[in-house]
Amino acid sequence: MELIDQLTAEHAALLKLAEEKKQVLIQNDMQRLSQLVKEEPVHLKRIEQLEQQRLAQMGTMTMTEWLQTHPEDVDSMRRLLQTIGQLKVLNELNAELLTQSLHYLNWHLELLIPEADDFTYGQSALDRAHFNRNA
Repeated sequence: MELIDQLTAEHAALLKLAEEKKQVLIQNDMQRLSQLVKEEPVHLKRIEQLEQQRLAQMGTMTMTEWLQTHPEDVDSMRRLLQTIGQLKVLNELNAELLTQSLHYLNWHLELLIPEADDFTYGQSALDRAHFNRNA
């Protein structure tokens, strides 16, 4: 089915972006990461459109039912599922890389910026301050 091949191609494009995103995260190139994040919605929108077409074509049939009546689409479906699986794994890895990067940045910020208590007088200074109401 050509529609499944188109879905596979769009997911493959997302997979390519995810692979590049992984390298960008490792290299800490936030400018390129921002560009990649802006490219993703184009592919997601196209996938959404293709999915709507697939639903219109298949009606209420499940994918399993469709493959029973269209065995020629099994290889196409297998490629799509493999691509989606690879994309899922890579997205999970990228999420972990982002989490590690945020922890690293927070750690550096904590080293560079003293805690707020260092900037205030503290409660003891407030306890010693007396205001003369007779003045």
